[in-house]
Amino acid sequence: MLRAVLLLALLGAAPAAGEDPARNDPARDAWRAIDQLRRELAASGTLSADFVQTYTPAGFTTGESESGRLALSAPDCLRFDYSDPYRKSFLVCGSRAWSWVEGEPRGQRATIDASREMGLDLLLLPAAQLAARYRATASSLRDGELAVALEPRAADAPLVAADLAIAPGGSRLAALDYRDREGNVTSFRFSAYRPLEDPDAFTPPRELDWQEP
Repeated sequence: MLRAVLLLALLGAAPAAGEDPARNDPARDAWRAIDQLRRELAASGTLSADFVQTYTPAGFTTGESESGRLALSAPDCLRFDYSDPYRKSFLVCGSRAWSWVEGEPRGQRATIDASREMGLDLLLLPAAQLAARYRATASSLRDGELAVALEPRAADAPLVAADLAIAPGGSRLAALDYRDREGNVTSFRFSAYRPLEDPDAFTPPRELDWQEP
């Protein structure tokens, strides 16, 4: 579930308060780029995109990939529908999260608590508090994308780094990578953004028996 929260967190973040707008600062550029991405996506309404997710265990150079469709209503809701190799879904709206597997009668439902798990705080805490918890830098990539790197300030944080690539123009997220403390890397690549056609995408299936931890 953290993968979905991280993405929604990045799309819902805002630039840190109290920075000098005239200063050419990689940290300020990073928060500003994320804020522009959030505003552009919110202005676009509900969107859908294709994604490929690759999980690479620590010590390996290649990993296993899954693919599917992303539904997005920034900054509050997103949904991952995996189609290959297994059909499963993750939905996050605000502080609530759901996950289920196609064909199973039960699903999992949880409340996101920013005070207990790093990564979840990205979604729920104000920008000034986020800037106190994370270092952020921005740099240009050769293909015209903007790279933004987030690093927790706490030395014992379970999340070591989160990196995203913003497509030229600043209105679409092209990629997201994050690394945990064990060295495992989860990477997302997004493509084919288009208007979302499913009006019920952000409503969890009513016929499932929802269980909470």
